[in-house]
Amino acid sequence: MSPLRMLALPAHTRTEVIWRLESDKGLRSIREDLLHHLASTRGEDPAAITTAQTIGLVMTELAGNALRHGKPPVLVRLLSDDDCHLLLDVSDRAIDRIPRQPGPQQSLSAGGRGLRIALSVAQAVCWYVDGDVKHVWATFPRQGGR
Repeated sequence: MSPLRMLALPAHTRTEVIWRLESDKGLRSIREDLLHHLASTRGEDPAAITTAQTIGLVMTELAGNALRHGKPPVLVRLLSDDDCHLLLDVSDRAIDRIPRQPGPQQSLSAGGRGLRIALSVAQAVCWYVDGDVKHVWATFPRQGGR
């Protein structure tokens, strides 16, 4: 599992799609929209489909964390950069509740898996605060791989 780092988004990112999340009932809709968007822009290559499914999983976990532990509004953004990466950014207004690296002995019985899952499947997971907004973001390759 890679470490959780405090680091702002790269300056050369471009926003592809933004979703506003009001409750956990919107997670499924955003995940389906995200998968549809990536399939329409990235093709039907099996590696691209796998990457899209991985991004959808991480989005569900990070956005679920923001809904449970953050303050509204929760925004989910899909971005891309010039280095062949897709970036998923989830933001909320709970700047006093920073994400913490899950410990190796942390119990998995009652939650606590979201960051662990994101850290294990994304290339990198980072976070930062910009004014009164906290961002947690993850990177993924455009096509397959890790």
